[in-house]
Amino acid sequence: MQQSEIRRQQVWSKTLRWCHWGMTLSVLVLLFSGWLIAWAPERAASVNDAHFVAAAILIAALIIRLWLAFFGRGSDLLKNLLPGRHQLQQGWKVLRAYLSLGKIPLPKWYAHNPLWAPIYLFLFVVVLAQIASGLLLLNQVTLIGSLSLRQMHVFGFQAITLFTLLHILASFFHDAKGSGSDISAMINGHRIFVIDPPPGKQPGASPTIAIPLNSLQRSRSQASGK
Repeated sequence: MQQSEIRRQQVWSKTLRWCHWGMTLSVLVLLFSGWLIAWAPERAASVNDAHFVAAAILIAALIIRLWLAFFGRGSDLLKNLLPGRHQLQQGWKVLRAYLSLGKIPLPKWYAHNPLWAPIYLFLFVVVLAQIASGLLLLNQVTLIGSLSLRQMHVFGFQAITLFTLLHILASFFHDAKGSGSDISAMINGHRIFVIDPPPGKQPGASPTIAIPLNSLQRSRSQASGK
């Protein structure tokens, strides 16, 4: 009987994971404190400092993440977020799995979720605009031409809140319906790959490796200290 092979492969670098969790925690603090400042102004003074500290952490983490996008290695790089034809096809399959509530199986991919990857790029733009509008508002600049920076900041708050909620739900969905251990992968850096043998393969023969060859070569070089 043909059997699948299970491999545990490092996908995310330590620096990228630190950036991910730094951005995640700072965004959660910013969303909560920003909500209090807007809707419970009597408590604004008590959360202003937390809002500014979280903003500073977010700026630092985002700068490092953008540096990795251009000068990092492997899955850190920007090219892994840019959608190609295959990624778009895979992204549609992910969306179908969401809409079917898991009745349609998720496709397989190596690092970035093919549906979410281009959304991350959009998120980076929104976060940069949010940081810029926040700094200008801090310096009492409220308008650029006819553009209201306060309204822009509120729109950014709403977009990031929606992204955060959907991202959390999707992460749990993938761990429940998939096999890649996506949540723990962003903690320890390793994803799980189930490699199915091709049809007609002789029992006991090694399955075809679905992990990109350059990724395997990189992991072997790191293991040997090269």
